[in-house]
Amino acid sequence: MDPSSSKSPPPPHQSPFFTPIHECEREGHEDASPTESTDKIIGKSNSRKRQESAVNGGDIRDGSVSCNKCRPHSRDKIKHSFSMASPNGIFKSIFHSLTRKNPKSTNVSTPREEQWKIAVAELTHNLIQATRKRDEAVQEASRLKNTMAELEKKLNKLDVYCHNLKSGLDECNSRNSPYRTGKEAREKVIQQFLISVSKARSSIRLLSRSLSMQLRQMGSKVCNSKNPKSLLLYLEASLNNAFFEDFESIGFHKNAVNQILNPTDRCEANCRSFQRLQGLTWEEVMNKGTKYFSEEFSKFCDRKMSEIVAMLGWNRAWSEPLLQAFFVASKSVWSVHLLANSVHPGIPIFRADKGVRFDSLYMEDVSGESAIKLAPSMVLFMITPGFYVYGSVVKCKVICRYRNNLDSSLINKGLTPSP
Repeated sequence: MDPSSSKSPPPPHQSPFFTPIHECEREGHEDASPTESTDKIIGKSNSRKRQESAVNGGDIRDGSVSCNKCRPHSRDKIKHSFSMASPNGIFKSIFHSLTRKNPKSTNVSTPREEQWKIAVAELTHNLIQATRKRDEAVQEASRLKNTMAELEKKLNKLDVYCHNLKSGLDECNSRNSPYRTGKEAREKVIQQFLISVSKARSSIRLLSRSLSMQLRQMGSKVCNSKNPKSLLLYLEASLNNAFFEDFESIGFHKNAVNQILNPTDRCEANCRSFQRLQGLTWEEVMNKGTKYFSEEFSKFCDRKMSEIVAMLGWNRAWSEPLLQAFFVASKSVWSVHLLANSVHPGIPIFRADKGVRFDSLYMEDVSGESAIKLAPSMVLFMITPGFYVYGSVVKCKVICRYRNNLDSSLINKGLTPSP
């Protein structure tokens, strides 16, 4: 045999783009870590792709071809090992193994879940409280907004009212203002009213004296009093009570209705009646009668004369001086009535009944007692009524029962004074 033929044939020329896979190396490295084999295999696969592209291109230099169809390809194993080596798969497998090997893991996580539930419940409660407070704040803001709107309206009204007051005050201060004229007219009426009240009291006192003289001549039982002054006071009180009865009513008639509803027109009509009444004289009454002046005044005179006659038991004809005194008294009282209703509101009257405690602010004692040890205690009877005149008072005149200061001190000590 030729020595040359005994030698083993030379290994075929291997292409630099093709690297065969050795079984021993593959089997030895199967136990290696997936990550290392993955890196190595990725490099080899890249070179293999280049070799395959070269083979497909027809660049086969030595004509040797390796076929791996009869056994599993290494790339399939590489893909399988690569898919198992992914992080998600590793974490899933670890978690599965832990849950499978440690059944108490659920019990361990239970306290944490309870803590989370408590925290969530607390946050929910806080959220509900915050929502409720927010809603309350929104409602309060809405109420405040409405209140501010109402206050703004009231302020606007107050501003308009103040502006009207200012303009009215300016108009009142002007010389030709009707308000100023009305105020001056009212002051004039009040002044005339005070004068008429004084005249009425004087005329009634004069009538009481004329009646006392006539009663004495008639021998009436009324004049049997030992004190003439007491008789005069009694007659004066009786006449004032008769003349000023129903003074508050229109025309001295109870439940009378005003014929003129407008207060201004009514006041002006009463003022005109008062001016006409001032010009009425006794001679005109003797010639024409009281009906010539006013039918209401004539009825008033007739009614009051009838009351006085019934009160005194008069059974004789009245003399001319007595009739004239009665006319003057009736005219004065009627004038007071007209002037009291010549302003709006009218001037009210007040009276002091028997047994009322004496009040020096509204009452005047006319008995003349001025002893130091005597002080008026209560009213025995009223002589003349009083009037409230726009911030001032025309005092009523009364007769009082007196209290001895010494006796009152004894009563305070529990002792009884001697009679």
